Amino acid sequence: MHSSGEHAAPVPVSAASSERRSKSARRRSGSPHSRKFMIATAALVGVAIGAVAIAVIVLLSPHESASSSIWSQWRPVDNGLAGEREIAAQVAPFYRATLPSQLAVVTVQNIPSSTSGSPSTTQLALRDPTTGTLAGVAGNSAVYNLCGLGPSCTVPGAPSHARLLLLQREALELALYTFKYIDQVQNVVVALPPGRATISSTVLSASPRKATTTTVDLAVVFSRQGLTHFTSRPLNQTLPEQLPPTVDQMLSAPEAELVNVIAAQALFQQQVVQTQDGSTVLVLKAVPPQ
Repeated sequence: MHSSGEHAAPVPVSAASSERRSKSARRRSGSPHSRKFMIATAALVGVAIGAVAIAVIVLLSPHESASSSIWSQWRPVDNGLAGEREIAAQVAPFYRATLPSQLAVVTVQNIPSSTSGSPSTTQLALRDPTTGTLAGVAGNSAVYNLCGLGPSCTVPGAPSHARLLLLQREALELALYTFKYIDQVQNVVVALPPGRATISSTVLSASPRKATTTTVDLAVVFSRQGLTHFTSRPLNQTLPEQLPPTVDQMLSAPEAELVNVIAAQALFQQQVVQTQDGSTVLVLKAVPPQ
């Protein structure tokens, strides 16, 4: 995979924004889907755990032992879907594409846990990159959809790596608030705005190789277990700034490397597909680290 980048540089947020807050699957014998189910769960959890392990070794804060500190200055009033909507409404306005425009509008839905491992019953599935088969994802999932203000939910302006990183920071913040305050959620899926250019293959012929470039939709996928380290210490030790950095500032922000390590290894290609019974399934396929 190769990307030319994601998202445009906004200008700083207005002074009014200064009020912003400091921010094993059990084996089930006899099930025809049990093996795929366990593989899917292990893949999802393993990606996040691997990312966190690297991040902790490289970037562990020296102040993480301050257990007496509150986790965040703001918290949702409600639990469940209502609480997730509060989180979306709280986080989204502070991520800006330009001074008057949000980076993305955030909506949220819940997807219940799998009971049979069948994608048609879970509505959320992982695609095996080798066999192409689908396996349901274990645990209740919150799906946040980031929709840019351009055509077809794109973010206006030129794509850049810094903009992608800022979107990944927003995804991480949404996940951290969700795992901290929404008890029943085990997975957070953050669907990023469309428009990521990817070299998917090269074609061999008598002429020189030609690269085929396609556009794929990406999601950042986190598990509760994978982010436990970061929900057990105050939020401002992970995302230290009161306000998210601008695109121009993101690459030099204190948390840039941490966000890159965690989110880059949690990137999935996402696609909405229809099953034979007419139900809708969000299919996730792991993307190699960029």
